[in-house]
Amino acid sequence: FELMEYFAGYGFNKSHSTAYAFLAYQTAYLKANYPRHFAAALLTIEAANTDKLALYITECRDRGIAVQPPDVNESQQHFSVVPEGVRFGLTAIKGLGEGAIQAIIEVRTRLGRIGSLHELAEELDLRVANRRVFEALVKSGAFDTLGLVAGAPPVPPAVSRAGLMRGIDAALEHAARVQRDREQGQANLFGEATPSLGEPAGHLVADGPAWSEMEWLANEKEALGLYLSGHPVDRHKPELNACGARSVGDLMLSDIPPAEDGAPGKLLLDDVSVGGIVASVRALKTKKGDAMAVFMLEDAQGAVEAVVFPEVYGRYRHLIEPGALLLVQGKFERDDESSRFQVTGMSKLETLRERLARAVSIHLRTGTHSRATIEALWDVLAQHQGDRPVVLEVDVEQPTRTLRVRADVTTQIRVRPSAQLILAVERLCGAGSVVLQ
Repeated sequence: FELMEYFAGYGFNKSHSTAYAFLAYQTAYLKANYPRHFAAALLTIEAANTDKLALYITECRDRGIAVQPPDVNESQQHFSVVPEGVRFGLTAIKGLGEGAIQAIIEVRTRLGRIGSLHELAEELDLRVANRRVFEALVKSGAFDTLGLVAGAPPVPPAVSRAGLMRGIDAALEHAARVQRDREQGQANLFGEATPSLGEPAGHLVADGPAWSEMEWLANEKEALGLYLSGHPVDRHKPELNACGARSVGDLMLSDIPPAEDGAPGKLLLDDVSVGGIVASVRALKTKKGDAMAVFMLEDAQGAVEAVVFPEVYGRYRHLIEPGALLLVQGKFERDDESSRFQVTGMSKLETLRERLARAVSIHLRTGTHSRATIEALWDVLAQHQGDRPVVLEVDVEQPTRTLRVRADVTTQIRVRPSAQLILAVERLCGAGSVVLQ
């Protein structure tokens, strides 16, 4: 009886086991033969769980399935299959309720295509879609593909998102007036409905600075719960590779050696370096009352819990804050149930970049930037003088091709490749315009 009782704790009869095996076979068949449909269904199921969503999106990319960003003109309520891969569902954007999603889809169906932020604001019931809804759509990139003025060059996402964000209040105020006039039956002298006073076509790019890459990615994560367009650590890959740092995914996939005595195996790695962003921090105290901390260190492939004991915490506590980009050294251990990183040292990733960078390259494109941008850029470079050479690369649009002009300005000015310099330049020239060589 004791044997039967123990087995009953977790025992399957043959019919139950057969059903499990049959479902596993069906699931494997669908994943192998209908990978995009399988991925869309899986992502839809986990839309509210951002940790699993990030994991499955990474798996999609590893399997060659492109996950397209949310789009106010293309996205359905749930993740959907498109020729390019899988399209992000509106339901996975934080701040969008089901009522707002259904209203957006209804407007899109009625109009055929949403042409601008102003047009959507005019047609939506603003009691269902408030300012927070429009902010979430902008931050997630759902407005990135709105039509451009005919013949105009493409607007970099960091510029268009920043400009659209600044234009939300004006769009909502204008839409409220249009809807109020519409409800009151007000028309113009020719008997037509009050025309839209929105932007003539497509993007509303209000005057002001573009978002830096960090601002752009941080806003995207706020709206989606994950980094979709890229990861803040990505631009530090050359420096991380140069100093032998490992990724979180690499550590998590390392084989666990079996224990000699038959006990559960454990992986122990000393003197390991990992680069990542601090996702969250918990301040703790030991039994003696000494301060310590536990934080989650995240890169593009996953996250690991990092433990900082009192002695180390006393030296580095000023670096440990949410959003900080760090290179962490220490001991990594993992078994079948858990993993953690015991920190012995850390530094800011930007200081690593400064030590390794040999030159600063700044990329511009005509049509997007003017002489005023160049003059403002020169002032920024003058404020960050150092010993590294500077190269300007300018894309000049010609009728049949794009010509890239390269200018070495080292004889006139050299700079210090700091995070402050990169932030200042990207605010002028757009996210990703700075490359450290």
